[in-house]
Amino acid sequence: MSVFCIILIVLSTICLIVGLLLSGSGSTTGLTAIAGQDLELFKKTKDRGFIKILQMLMFFLMFAMITVAIVSAIVTK
Repeated sequence: MSVFCIILIVLSTICLIVGLLLSGSGSTTGLTAIAGQDLELFKKTKDRGFIKILQMLMFFLMFAMITVAIVSAIVTK
């Protein structure tokens, strides 16, 4: 198993946990953030504190996963 594969597994596990923590907030479930359906970073919402931090963390984790996947595809080529 390569280093990139291990990094992707760890990031995806963290994303799943954050998504489950977000599942009780808002009008939609937290796992919709994984699919990108509930990501409105620049819209004024009433989400504050811990929920807002988790939403932004989910965004950056998904960006990191895509970056690692692209880098691993380039390096292993």
